[in-house]
Amino acid sequence: MLELKANSEDINTYSNFQEIVQKEVELDVSIDFDNKSMFGTVKTKYEIINQSLENIILDLHGPEISNVCLINEDYEKVDLDCIIYDKNKDKEALGTPLVINLLSLKEKDNKEYENVFNKKEIMISIEFKTNENCNGIQYLTKEQTRTKEYPFMFTQCEAILCRTLFPIQDTPSVKSIYKVKTSISPPLSFLFGGILKSHYYDSASKKKINCYEQNIPIPSYLVAFVAGELEYAKISKRCGVWTEKGLASLAAKEFIDAEKYIEIAENYLNHPYEWKVYNILVLPFSFPFGGMENPNLTFVTPALLAGDRSMSNVIGHEISHSWTGNLVTNKNWKNFWVNEGFTKFMERKLDKILLGEEMSKLESIVGNNSLISAIKMYGEDSYFTSLSPDFSGIDPDDGFSTVPYEKGYQFLCYLEERVGEDNFKEIMGKYIEKYKYKSVDWTDFKSVYEEYVNNKYEGRNARKILNVIDWNKWVTEKGFPSYKMEFKSKYTEEVDDLINKFINKDNIENAKKIFKEWHTNVKLVFLEKILKNLENFNESIILEIKKELNLVEEYNDDVKAIWYEITLEKGMKEEIENIMNFLKTHGRLKYLKPLYISWIKLDFNNAKTFFDENKIVYHPIARRIIQNKFDSMKK
Repeated sequence: MLELKANSEDINTYSNFQEIVQKEVELDVSIDFDNKSMFGTVKTKYEIINQSLENIILDLHGPEISNVCLINEDYEKVDLDCIIYDKNKDKEALGTPLVINLLSLKEKDNKEYENVFNKKEIMISIEFKTNENCNGIQYLTKEQTRTKEYPFMFTQCEAILCRTLFPIQDTPSVKSIYKVKTSISPPLSFLFGGILKSHYYDSASKKKINCYEQNIPIPSYLVAFVAGELEYAKISKRCGVWTEKGLASLAAKEFIDAEKYIEIAENYLNHPYEWKVYNILVLPFSFPFGGMENPNLTFVTPALLAGDRSMSNVIGHEISHSWTGNLVTNKNWKNFWVNEGFTKFMERKLDKILLGEEMSKLESIVGNNSLISAIKMYGEDSYFTSLSPDFSGIDPDDGFSTVPYEKGYQFLCYLEERVGEDNFKEIMGKYIEKYKYKSVDWTDFKSVYEEYVNNKYEGRNARKILNVIDWNKWVTEKGFPSYKMEFKSKYTEEVDDLINKFINKDNIENAKKIFKEWHTNVKLVFLEKILKNLENFNESIILEIKKELNLVEEYNDDVKAIWYEITLEKGMKEEIENIMNFLKTHGRLKYLKPLYISWIKLDFNNAKTFFDENKIVYHPIARRIIQNKFDSMKK
């Protein structure tokens, strides 16, 4: 009897990529908005590693499958037997893999059997159709869009949701090139995260056809589609922005620094931007993250359209992923920090050059505050507070937090302190050059670091540096980092001064002016300090802060979200109506998780009623994560 187990190299996939590995993926896809379905054909070219191979095992979670065929040398289709395996105990998290039986060719006495195993490569064709249970796709009705004229669709494949689109080796250990053809009826656009090679109108089908190529190998979690009424604006020669109709000009102004970020990153890493085109796509509010680094088509939340470029560090982060994550990729989700910690480090290097050292330091303080909050939320003994979490049998999204970002960032700052900024910059460049197009774990960076130090310094001096670094402790230890990084900024004194003015009710008439002139990051430090020290603020002080600073009218959503968290933690139910309006129009998990957690603690029943009535507007990822919070905190 067939028994499937998760892959030992990546426990979140069932695919047997050590025996047969996908190299090229061709997709021909269309959209059926009425039935909320994406359908088409996926043709995959595989390299055979094990000549005794019996099955091809592909990850799958939801799509309907038909017509599984081998394509022979004459481009003829040869039917293959297959099953959707639903006996695995972790199917709710990891899905029900598609098992394609190659031995069925032999059992049918098919002449192709001998041919398959005399070759190094084979091509398999599969027809698929998604349905409403496929959580990697969200469909929005026309009423949920900006113009309210046409429906909208977008995908989110990180971490393990590409398998909800079509059968694939859904693991970052495998990187493939893609050719994609999309079809849709005008005036809608249907985009893929790659380079547009051609487009035309097919008069027979009355469809608009786009043909894309992604010739740099990417992992499956970077596959990205979007369909809807979209418009485009140019930012620079290689940068642009897609938005819903009516927002492109505004977004182009907001993200004007995209080209600068790319140039700074190229210079820091001494490595060119290899993806040629950098386009940003501003999604509707239900997108659950700040950004998603899909190559050639970075997805971002509309919450970034603050009007003053104060949230542009998110663009810096996603651009940095072009090297750390997309070019050099974590080989499994246990090594997620190898993507996010490195990218957070790069983001702040870019901001140091673009916005100044003090602002970069302040971002580190904001990040450290979010790390403290995340560790307290999970508990210091939780695997999710380690840089090497255990995701056995669960969806890695369940452990999503700032820990891999900020704890990973602090580890890299620690490593940089040991050798100095200039030397560490060289190490980063050598790391990218050595492992580009590959999937790695943290020990690969360790080898580059140690090789550099041994070559740079004499034996004794090299040992003095390397012997004090406990790599395993940093990576595997749960809870707070044992080595406490000190982040200081001149802005913290300004924050403390304004807080003391409110506590002492002393000379607060200029508070509004001071607060208004601050950068968003300074405002966040101010509010986070209040949140962490709520025992020092009675309700009258909180109301005075609200009155003087006009926090409900504040245009920046990061600021609003922390303010609402403060009022919930303080039990100020008079702010609930504003909070409900905010939660109805914001789907970013960064806002949803802390606000729902605080509301649940204050008033479980009303929070649950509101969530049940409004959860349809959230992305499936967000719905599941917030529902899990209700289940775990149920009284």
